Amino acid sequence: MPYRRTLGDWFDRPGSRWLLGKVATSYVRRILRDDVEILHLNGLWTHRIGSIFFPDGRTFASVYSNFGNWKTEARQYASEAAEFWLKHYWPKQGDVIVDVGAGRGEDTLTFSRAVGKIGRVIAIEASPLSFAMLQNFCLLNGLANVTALHVALMNKRGTVRLRKDQSTWKQDSIVGGDESSGIEVEGKTLDQICQEMGINQIALLKMNIEGGERHALLGMDSVLPHIRQICVACHDFRSAKGDGEQFRTRAFVEQFLTKHGFSLTSDPDDPRDYVRDHVFGMRSGPHSLAAEREINESWGVSM
Repeated sequence: MPYRRTLGDWFDRPGSRWLLGKVATSYVRRILRDDVEILHLNGLWTHRIGSIFFPDGRTFASVYSNFGNWKTEARQYASEAAEFWLKHYWPKQGDVIVDVGAGRGEDTLTFSRAVGKIGRVIAIEASPLSFAMLQNFCLLNGLANVTALHVALMNKRGTVRLRKDQSTWKQDSIVGGDESSGIEVEGKTLDQICQEMGINQIALLKMNIEGGERHALLGMDSVLPHIRQICVACHDFRSAKGDGEQFRTRAFVEQFLTKHGFSLTSDPDDPRDYVRDHVFGMRSGPHSLAAEREINESWGVSM
């Protein structure tokens, strides 16, 4: 609505953001009739609904064009994390999960609750804005068992460039080292990260990095035998839509995981192209329906 852009233009600046947040909060409360609040915290506009905080972005006018899904946002996070990544194994208390391409923390939240206080989640995100949102998300929601890392997972240590997608932060991707465009980001291998953090067993590795799968997988030779399950979101569907051949990685991923002893499964009949491109690699470990039910019930999600 036009009023939001006008307010944002005039008041989205130091000294007046608190007033902008108060006015916006009052408006949204009248619409949603719920315990909601809009604040500017740690450099980011953020909305709180109930007890959960959701960082939104740096500019008021561009992040508050729609709040219709706020009431179900937390439940949607939990439901999608379970559907997309946890079909064949549910994490147990004390497990270690590596969330590669953690985004704003949509899946990290469910992973954190699933592994409990004695478990660990390593959330890796390359995009600077997404990482800032992820970091705030973990801090504001008290996810003490999550370590957020601002790196790009690669096959060797060094500096890489991140291509900024103009339509959505969700589709930022790694570009070749010879390109001058893009944002510079530190690159590390998973082997290096695990060595630095003293990680020797990974229950689940989730990977959703928009075509960067080859680089990431080739940098985890040492840790691969110690990963119980891996789920890689390939993006061949983006290549089929004309976004570029760098997104066609599924054949490589399947060959690589098979070579390293994983049994593979996927969902070829799912009507959603992005879900059809998910590749699950499994070694052992039963899917705990009791644990899944407990987590879902904590979010108010029925099974």
